Amino acid sequence: MNTPLPVPSFRRLRAFETIARTGSVSAAAQALRLSQPAVTHALNLLEAELGARLFERRQDGSFLNADGAIFRRRTGRFFDQIVAAVECTHGREDAENIAAKIGGAQVRSLLAIWQTGSFRAAAQALEISEPSLQRPARALERLLETTLYRRSATGLGVNETGGELARRLALAIGEIRSGAEEIGAASKARASLRVGVLALSPRTLLAQATGVLLARYPAQKMEVVESSYQQLARDLHDGALDVIFGALREPPPYADLIGEDLFEDPYSIVCRRDHPLTKVALVEPADLARYGWVFPTQGLPRRDVLNAMIEAWGLSPDVQIETSCLSTIIALLTASDRLSLLSRWNITLYGHSELARVESVRIPHERRNVGLTTRSGWLPTPFQDAFLTSIRTAAGPLQTFA
Repeated sequence: MNTPLPVPSFRRLRAFETIARTGSVSAAAQALRLSQPAVTHALNLLEAELGARLFERRQDGSFLNADGAIFRRRTGRFFDQIVAAVECTHGREDAENIAAKIGGAQVRSLLAIWQTGSFRAAAQALEISEPSLQRPARALERLLETTLYRRSATGLGVNETGGELARRLALAIGEIRSGAEEIGAASKARASLRVGVLALSPRTLLAQATGVLLARYPAQKMEVVESSYQQLARDLHDGALDVIFGALREPPPYADLIGEDLFEDPYSIVCRRDHPLTKVALVEPADLARYGWVFPTQGLPRRDVLNAMIEAWGLSPDVQIETSCLSTIIALLTASDRLSLLSRWNITLYGHSELARVESVRIPHERRNVGLTTRSGWLPTPFQDAFLTSIRTAAGPLQTFA
């Protein structure tokens, strides 16, 4: 991440939340120790920003309309998450008092430093001077009475405490973005759904689910990001992704990530379609020993499985080619007699006519499931929830295969 996350106006959100709680602008002004015109102005600016009215104004008070009720649910989660973030270093009562004093400029500075890696880069990204960044950044540190920054070889950046606080604040801000989308005011600069996909994810399945979804929601958009599991899991943990589609890992690397099984997708030995092994009725480990392998990259589950096969079956351990790129694996297999390990459904159902599975060899490995990984406590928007339903429906037939 190198673009600072847009930070909403805390003043406007507090004005909205207080009016919703008290039922009137005058009572909100008293609670916030502001003038009624100031509270009214903050609300008007928020409604203009969202492009929606949030209250029904009557002589006996201000009452949430349908859009207001939707947005209040998100602002409630927003403020709850800020309190929870402060609770990491303070007790609950202190956290509530401190969270009520945190301002948007302080959060904006911390997030920019976290996202760009240093004070200098953050100031450049925000297009302000470094002293202008330092003031709110240090003010937040004093408010929390906790050290948030440290010096490293790349400059002054966040320490572990500052990074975790920034991550939680980013998740809180995501609630406001989702609230805006739910009432039809999604920012054009942000995707409505951000999906991470792994290299061996069945792409045709994803395409089917996406096609159905976008036909129903033509005004919405998706962002699909492919990367390693480690990077995608971190992005999901940080709030930069909404969901990961692909092989599940147990346990996931972060305690707040949860997996949902869709279907089993075991590994298969694969080769080019006219490979000599395709003419052998019952392939034995000794037959495999005559051929070299396209090895998965170290650290991937497939590499661990292949290493175990090599040791158990006496196959050649020589590594001449190592890659995690699916298109490269396919090209290397079709141009040689080498073998490799790939996902069964990736080849059988959605795959590549130039490849074949070595059917008779059963690969010993733990159960491998493809599914969805999300964050615990995540509240999807209707569009995001429709995506989950669509991909579950598309994956349904695969659950019947043995």
